[in-house]
Amino acid sequence: MFYKTKTYLLLFLFLVFALFGQTSPNNVQIIRTQNSESVSIDEILKEIKNVDVIVLGEEHDNNELHRFYESLLQKIFTVEQVSLSLEMLEKDQQTIVDEFMIGTISESQFLSSIPHWKNFKSDYLPLVKATKDKQGKVVAANPPRRYVNLISKKGILAYREFSPIALSYLPQAYTLEKYLTLEYKQRLTELFGGQEHSTQHNINLDYMILGQTTWDQGMAEAISAEIHRSGKKVVHLNGRFHSDRKGGVVTRLREMGHSVLVLSGFQKGREESADFVKIADFVILTNDR
Repeated sequence: MFYKTKTYLLLFLFLVFALFGQTSPNNVQIIRTQNSESVSIDEILKEIKNVDVIVLGEEHDNNELHRFYESLLQKIFTVEQVSLSLEMLEKDQQTIVDEFMIGTISESQFLSSIPHWKNFKSDYLPLVKATKDKQGKVVAANPPRRYVNLISKKGILAYREFSPIALSYLPQAYTLEKYLTLEYKQRLTELFGGQEHSTQHNINLDYMILGQTTWDQGMAEAISAEIHRSGKKVVHLNGRFHSDRKGGVVTRLREMGHSVLVLSGFQKGREESADFVKIADFVILTNDR
């Protein structure tokens, strides 16, 4: 009788975990910033139906947040078919991404064929595979780093050195400053250490800012193109500086006429709670990075 009771207890605990353990894979807190209310993931899902783009802002080394975004994407797929856009993949890798998505190449061939971030396999490949399972599209959104680096060193004049193929992966030069807000430019100035720091280290701050706006405009254009191509919503993942406080990608998408829901995830205590409403529509607070 004791062993039978023990067996039933273990079975009960297993069922409880199966039913409820997966709903909150991380001990995260979701804040709707408009009213500072703690909410469930279902509240995010309700908002998704009203927008074209769901931007997920992250800190790249926050493992707890990565697990939450995996869970969120899976839940989004239960209510709607979406495309996935990633900062972590570059535009000249799109053909390789497409080959993996349709099964032409294997996972190992995919990973060995693209230069990728060191945590790509653990933190971003699960998102790609989840999208593949749903026969969705994965967008390699970022302009190639080698071209952006040249813009960061030479500014707009770098465009004179690019081949037609290179230019096909880049936004048009005039867009880099056209949608650059003063507030975002100030944040970038602070990010790069300020004017005094740049002068001391012989860095052209204006060129560095143009490099950043190349990332932003390039990603925004890739997202917009996918919306018009597929007619589907896009879930886009990037470092949160690109999207916090109506940052570069968000501003540019809205200038293009798209409605955007912005999430931002970071460790508890990293930002002042009074600033949450300025940062994103939903803030995801984690216990660690």
